[in-house]
Amino acid sequence: MSSENLPSKVILITGCSSGFGRLTAETLARQGHCVYAGVRDPEGRNSTIAGELQYLAVGENLDLHVVDLDVTQSESIDAVVGSVTHRQGRIDVLVNNAGVMNVGITEAYTAEQVRRQMEVNFLGPVQLDRAVIPWMRRQQSGLLVHVSSLAGRLVFPYFGIYCASKFALEAIAESYRYELSDQGVDSVIVEPGPFGTSLIAGSPKPGDTERLAEYGDVAQFPDNMLASFETFYESDDAVDPQVVADDIVRLVEMSREARPLRTVSGLDYGVRELNTRMEPIQRGLLEALGLEGLDPVS
Repeated sequence: MSSENLPSKVILITGCSSGFGRLTAETLARQGHCVYAGVRDPEGRNSTIAGELQYLAVGENLDLHVVDLDVTQSESIDAVVGSVTHRQGRIDVLVNNAGVMNVGITEAYTAEQVRRQMEVNFLGPVQLDRAVIPWMRRQQSGLLVHVSSLAGRLVFPYFGIYCASKFALEAIAESYRYELSDQGVDSVIVEPGPFGTSLIAGSPKPGDTERLAEYGDVAQFPDNMLASFETFYESDDAVDPQVVADDIVRLVEMSREARPLRTVSGLDYGVRELNTRMEPIQRGLLEALGLEGLDPVS
């Protein structure tokens, strides 16, 4: 992959303390882009990670900057977007990557846990999109990248709350694809398959233990399923998470006319076929509403 002759873009990425976010930040910076890597609490619990990113930037002479960003706090979002635009005068790409994953008996998650899941995976991107879109509109150019999941298209038992957050994210991202099409702003979705990142390891357990107890032996099913995933991640069939970062880089550097709405990264459990089958149905809906001109690649 080469960025030769491609202009450098100012890119803000959320959730860069690990996984896809960190890989994407490093890869885009190495491609010559100006990258602001959002890390929550970079001077506290994530200070080691922030230091590693800063060391990499100095050692490889990368235009890579760590910013303190909590996607659940509007003040944090406004401060970071304000700082980046003050320094650079623009934001060309936003990568909504930060996420958490609740895996367990759905009923046993408390309302507060459900709210937290939605705050990070859905409301955070909504607020970030709203913060950067005015800048992109003034530029008449910009790209919103939403890192979703196969669980944004398929329902995995015991991933119910996580699926709900990603289904919601996909809906808002696709709506923006159409509504912003005449403003020069594009919106796309990346759907990673199963990868051995820290999402599963950091999955919070259901907080309502009384509800959980009512499921008896079934309450162990989610843990057994997660154990099978971990075994898969350690096998030769596991896919390198770098493929997600590479897919995001391609979307960033692709022309708007060629850029697909959805990109599946890694194993897909049939989601690529699902997306292909859904395209003409969605296009037919737009045509029925007299809005077919809102799809930039149709």
